[in-house]
Amino acid sequence: MTKRLTALVLAAWLPLAGVQGAVLDAACPAASVGVSDLGYSAYLDGDIIRGSSIDVLSEVQRRSGCRLIVRWYPRSRLYAQFFNNELDVAGASARTPERDRYGVFLPYTYTHFELLLLNKDAGKFRSLAEFVEQSSARLNITRGIVYTADTQRQLDRLQQLGRLEYVNDYTVVFRKILAGRAEGTLAPPSIHLMNQRQFGMLGKMSASSVAEAPRLLVGLYVSKKVPAEVVQRYADALRSIVLDGTMQKFYEGYLGIDATRRLYSDGTREILDALPPPR
Repeated sequence: MTKRLTALVLAAWLPLAGVQGAVLDAACPAASVGVSDLGYSAYLDGDIIRGSSIDVLSEVQRRSGCRLIVRWYPRSRLYAQFFNNELDVAGASARTPERDRYGVFLPYTYTHFELLLLNKDAGKFRSLAEFVEQSSARLNITRGIVYTADTQRQLDRLQQLGRLEYVNDYTVVFRKILAGRAEGTLAPPSIHLMNQRQFGMLGKMSASSVAEAPRLLVGLYVSKKVPAEVVQRYADALRSIVLDGTMQKFYEGYLGIDATRRLYSDGTREILDALPPPR
C-alpha cells in the first residue's frame, strides 16, 4: 500500500458526519464499513469519499440510528478484510455463495454490466461470446469484481486469446484505453459513465448489453458477527430508502434520469423481496 493510500485509509476511519437529522443510538455499536473504487458508487474526491454508496450509508446511519465508520480499500483487499472479520460491513456488493458464508446480504439497488468499446471497435454484439468470436478488440477489467459464471467463461476465453488483462482499478483501465493498450472494458453505467466523463471519452465509446450479464442485485454484506437486531435495523432502513424513492433519487443525481429509469424499469419488487421482512 502506498503512503498516499495509507493516509487515505486512515483519514477514512471516521464516522459519517453531518447527516442532517441523525439521532444516533449509543446502544447500537459503531460498525466499520469498507468501500472501494466503483465509479459513481464510491470514488475519491481528493481525500473525501463520495458516491451513491456513501449517500446510502449516510441515510442508513440517519434512519437506523447506528453509527457507521467508512474505510477505503482497493477492491482486491476489501473482501480479504471482511473475511478476516476486520470489517463489519462490505459496501456495494453483488451476492456470491462465498460471501454468504461470512455475511448477510442486504440489497438496495441493481447493477448491470455492459460491454464498453471504442466506437471504431463497437459492433452489434448481442453476447460476449459473439464479441470473442467476431472481434479482435482487447479488454481491461479490474481485480476483485465478481461476474456471472457465463460472463467469466467468456472472459477466460478472452484471456486465453491474449485479449484480456486484469488491473487494479478502473482509472488504470481507462488510462490504458487512452494509451491504445486496450479497446474497452466490461462495467456498469455507474462506473463507465464516470470514467468516460473524467477521461473525455463521452461520444467516443459505445455501451451495449450482453446476454451473459443480466441485471443483478447490489447491496451491503453485514458480517455474521453483527447482532441480529442491528442487522434488522440496517435492513429496515434500506427498505424505507427503496420504498420512498430515495435510492432512485441518489442514482438520478449521478447517472441522470434516463439511465436510472432503465435500471429500475421493472420496479423494486425484487429488491424488497430479497430483504428480511420488517419487524
